[in-house]
Amino acid sequence: GAPMMVMRPFTVEADLVLDSASSSGVVLALASRFGGWSLYLDNGRPALFWSRSTDPAEQFSVVSDKALPAGKTSLKMRHETGRPGGPAEIVLSSGEVEFARLKLPTNLLFPAGNGEMMDVGRDRGSTVTDYKTPHGEIEGDIPHVRVEFD
Repeated sequence: GAPMMVMRPFTVEADLVLDSASSSGVVLALASRFGGWSLYLDNGRPALFWSRSTDPAEQFSVVSDKALPAGKTSLKMRHETGRPGGPAEIVLSSGEVEFARLKLPTNLLFPAGNGEMMDVGRDRGSTVTDYKTPHGEIEGDIPHVRVEFD
């Protein structure tokens, strides 16, 4: 199964090769809209959707107003949090440039969905959110993804 990527600090770093500066699709998705999160691109703009359930009051999202460049680039997601159940903050960046920041009232999230795990470059099964491409298929390539826990 997928590592426990909630309720503790972690960093995701992805090397990307984007077809264009307006590429869309999933970088990394965990579980489903019933409980999960997705790091993705929306017309080239780094985005994050965090869903504790299908209740809109328990769904949080952010989309950058800046796009990543076409070709070779990178995207980093930093999940900062303290104790389980406490608040969290997620920062999306590339190099020294911050693209977006999302504050969460709680880091509690229970990955849910029948057989849902972690996907790279697409979001199979019950998707975490709606995407511009079918099942969030990335318009480009993801040669490498690294996850590091504190």
